[in-house]
Amino acid sequence: MASLLLEQQERFRQVVDECLFRSNALLADLCGDPFDSASSLPVASGADPVRLHVEPVEHSHLSLLLQSDNVAVSKFVMVLSYDCIEISNLSNLASRNLYRQLHLFGHRSSPQEVLLEGEPQKAFGESLSLFMQLCETTIRMRDVLGNLLQQLNSVYSLRDKNVRPLNSIKNLKLRTAFEALGEGLAVFLVLDEIIKQNAHIKSYLALFSRMLNKVKLDLDTFDINVEDLDLIDQVVGDVEKLLEVSFFQWLLHKESSWQATMEKVKNNKRLIDGCFSCIHEGLLEVLPRVGTWKELPHDRWKIMQHMGLFIFSTYASALTPEKKIGKILSDMLLLVPLIYVGGGKRIILIDVLKDQCPSSISSWPFMREAIRDRNVLISNYLKRISEAHSRDWQAIKDALSSWIASFHSTVHPSAEMLSEGWLRLHLQKTMQGIVLANRLQLLILSIVDLHALLEVPIKRERLKSLCHMIVSLKVLGQTFQSRGPDMIRSLPHIINIIQVDIEQLILPSKYKLQAEVDKGSQMSKLGFLNSLARGGKETDTKLIDSLSLVSMSLQMLQGGGSRQRHLIFLNSLNVLQSIGSLDLDLLRVGKLMLKLGTVANFHNIIADVTDCSFLYWRREMMENLFSIVYMDVKRFPWIQYLVDAFSDGLRFLKLGNVGKLTLEAYEKQIEYGVKNEIVGPLCRDIETDLRLHVHSTYLKGSVVVNPTKTGVRNLSWYLQIKPLLLPSKLIDISSLVGNYLSSAFYNHSTMSIYDRKIYLEMQLLAGLKYGLMLDDIHFVGNSVAHNIDINEIVQDLHAFVENYSYNIYNQVFIENVPKGQNKKNLRLIGVEDIARSITIRSLSRTCQALDSVSQFLKQIFTILSQLLQNKFWTGSSKEHIFLKNDKELTNEYPFWQQAEPRFALGKVALGDIGLSFLEQLQFIMSKIGNALGLVRILQTGSSRHCCSISRFTIDMSFAESCLKLGFDDEILAAGRMMDKAIVGNYEPDARLKSFSSFITTFIQEHEFSKDHNMKDLFQMFPSVIINLVNSRVRHKDKLLVKEYDSGSTHYMHDSFLMGTAFSLKVLGQERSFDELNWFASTRKSLEDKISSLEGSSKVEETGKVGSLARLNLWRQSSSIPVEIQKDLDECKRYQKEIELVEHVLNISRTLMS
Repeated sequence: MASLLLEQQERFRQVVDECLFRSNALLADLCGDPFDSASSLPVASGADPVRLHVEPVEHSHLSLLLQSDNVAVSKFVMVLSYDCIEISNLSNLASRNLYRQLHLFGHRSSPQEVLLEGEPQKAFGESLSLFMQLCETTIRMRDVLGNLLQQLNSVYSLRDKNVRPLNSIKNLKLRTAFEALGEGLAVFLVLDEIIKQNAHIKSYLALFSRMLNKVKLDLDTFDINVEDLDLIDQVVGDVEKLLEVSFFQWLLHKESSWQATMEKVKNNKRLIDGCFSCIHEGLLEVLPRVGTWKELPHDRWKIMQHMGLFIFSTYASALTPEKKIGKILSDMLLLVPLIYVGGGKRIILIDVLKDQCPSSISSWPFMREAIRDRNVLISNYLKRISEAHSRDWQAIKDALSSWIASFHSTVHPSAEMLSEGWLRLHLQKTMQGIVLANRLQLLILSIVDLHALLEVPIKRERLKSLCHMIVSLKVLGQTFQSRGPDMIRSLPHIINIIQVDIEQLILPSKYKLQAEVDKGSQMSKLGFLNSLARGGKETDTKLIDSLSLVSMSLQMLQGGGSRQRHLIFLNSLNVLQSIGSLDLDLLRVGKLMLKLGTVANFHNIIADVTDCSFLYWRREMMENLFSIVYMDVKRFPWIQYLVDAFSDGLRFLKLGNVGKLTLEAYEKQIEYGVKNEIVGPLCRDIETDLRLHVHSTYLKGSVVVNPTKTGVRNLSWYLQIKPLLLPSKLIDISSLVGNYLSSAFYNHSTMSIYDRKIYLEMQLLAGLKYGLMLDDIHFVGNSVAHNIDINEIVQDLHAFVENYSYNIYNQVFIENVPKGQNKKNLRLIGVEDIARSITIRSLSRTCQALDSVSQFLKQIFTILSQLLQNKFWTGSSKEHIFLKNDKELTNEYPFWQQAEPRFALGKVALGDIGLSFLEQLQFIMSKIGNALGLVRILQTGSSRHCCSISRFTIDMSFAESCLKLGFDDEILAAGRMMDKAIVGNYEPDARLKSFSSFITTFIQEHEFSKDHNMKDLFQMFPSVIINLVNSRVRHKDKLLVKEYDSGSTHYMHDSFLMGTAFSLKVLGQERSFDELNWFASTRKSLEDKISSLEGSSKVEETGKVGSLARLNLWRQSSSIPVEIQKDLDECKRYQKEIELVEHVLNISRTLMS
């Protein structure tokens, strides 16, 4: 058995090892060269946990791509293309892994933050891999640039006409190779600017090197391997040598290989002329697009490439450049005095020229003027940017709106999605979106940075439009992201369409060349190749080389549009152009290749042009922008986009590997900005609005609000926004506002009873108006103990049921205030008070109290029987009490009249209080209802008490525990006494029954249903209800009278209706009462009366309106006579009161069922 398990385990291990081997091989194949741009994730890959990224990847080796029968031509193109591809990959690597990281090295959340001893050394040690990568990248870039420069020097200096394909070249123009050389040099320029502006790098390096020297002197103290220490020391030494001078100067003057090559280049005038020609042509192509709607994302980086190529040319030539170069450079500095790289890193081109150019160039008039007018050029640039913003902002908004609408309409799944027409339209919209996003980002970045650089304050109106631009940029990025899958599906087809368009421009030349080669005749017969005719053998060579280059170019258009194929195609085209002028629209081909490169690198470009990480350096604007968004409710939906824009700074910091404290500090700054500038003002405004609303109702004339002056803001819109998403948390504005109001209402609940009533109204209004679910307000009367004792209540039940009123909804008793006595506080008795009393008195006292209530109810029913047996209301008076039919009810009890009800009888002496019979009957029913309410609250309090003490109940008694532990007899006796006390105080009595069981037991023990005096009691209840409703309506009418006595109090009728339901249950008259159908007939009667009053008002109004008045009837509201309106309002009040009575009575009957 054991051997079988070992065998299975060995098989499982082999399977796992095989899977690991395959996965590693697959990853290695996909990863490829670590310096390859396609082997690493894009810059924004850390933005989301899961992100779909699409980029053309070339798996074929360069030698396989350039297979051709013409070996000489393929070798020539291969050498140039290899260097160009390597330089492009290294440039992308530096942009991705070096610029931001070096820029943020040593960065802290606050410049005033004081570092502890050893912190700089620790920071440098943690970033040692970064500086190792810096060394590797710069050294490899040096080697590749040196190889490319040697190749160019060799090509431009070779005079042997027998070397192919140089013997076919008429005028050598290798612009792509020169641009690649400039791109590599631009990397060194950017690194120099970053190192110069970040003083932490050299200072931390010096401290770390000093620490290493101390460690080497005392190896025994530190637990470190000598080999590891030597390796670290070697890396630090290499970094120190690399940073002794600037990277550009190190490349030109410190490297022996480059010095030898530079000596050769200085004597190669053709190469230097080629450099200047490339600079002139490149800037002439780029500058007209800069600052316009045609500018592409990488145009300004191309300016930096030409800057690097120009500085190199000044060292190589050691002569003053031509005037046309000075003129084009002057135009460049005037148009673009600075550029931005790596998360908003500013590079001033004039400073680069001043620091990197040889000293002899400083005497050049162009250089003298540029250095002298440096600040003026930057100020003028800010003015032009501001003018462009004012001029183009409305056009940008219109273009953005139309683009979003059209882009959403073009990117959707349909049957024609992959048709050529749809793909071309999609390509057009994609390019428009990229150009628009690039334009927006440059405007935002330039305005924000230049105002800070020149210390020019931004005006409020400009800040508002700047906020709009930031939001628009994030909306544009969100639009691209939301349509990502559809765009990815169509991207290969779009690339194929562009390649086909380029093929259509090249194929005619191929057919003509092929025809000439097949004929074997002289080139002079073809008009478009007259320039190639120099003799038989030479002409044949040119034709064959040209045909090979054309075929090679077409072959590069067969792939997926990778960067490798792109550069090979451009080099082939340069060589083809150098052989002679063919009938080929190179300008059109160049534009299509720019478009192809943009579409192929679509995801990276979108991530770059919609990135707002540069706002981190201007995070002091955050609160002002949030405030602008809050002040205008129309802009409030922008808040999430604004938060996303500032959150880009967090991703920027993560790429820079800053400390955790810096990340947390910046995220807290965003959170505090939202809470202080949006949530805080919103809470205060909502609280003020609720307060004004309630005060304007309770205090007439105390609050005067003029909407025409103050305006009207719908604050509920702010609460409807979805929770704001930060990189690591959510900000729920509605929840924060609700917490604020709940806290405010709770803190103010210790005020007087009037203030507490105001806050209760504000709480209810917050739910109705803003949909906020707030916590219940715990008033003082509900939370403070009143020393309620069950014994005191039971000893005088008559006083208790007269002095309190039961509330069936809240399960509380509210103290009644006698007329003429003003009290600021009312005593409340709730479930918690009863539970607290039970804790002191034990549950057995509750059972006794229930027995007392049962005896009290028996006495009350006896009193009721005696009252109904009296003869003072018999005879004709009795007919006024009983309900006969609906007709008599309508005639006898006019609810819509203010007069006293006609059924009121003579007064009956009841102590010192004179009451009518119906009032006396109502008084008795209220007592019964209060007694039943006491039963309910006693039972609920008992349940609450049992639930509370059940947490501390143990399974074993004290006596058993003492016996098992072997204690003495004295301790055992004490345990038995403790058990007895617990049983007597905390075990519920078997007689403690539910509310329904209590009612059933009472009915069975007392057969009041056989009492002849109470057989018609159910017919009296409608009259009592009518009396009750009438008195409540009159009481509410008096509340509106100025002379109303505030000391008079009207109590709730929950206890009366509960007593009524209990009486019907006990006497068995529930069915008889339902057969009266009194509530339905009363509702119908009132509805008929309301309809008749409304109809009469319409008739009367129509009779008064003349013919001329009818023409203007639509301009004025209908007027109802005062008397009719008064009766109508009164009927509606009666109607609401009847509905309330019916509702409470049904609840009471349900509780007793």
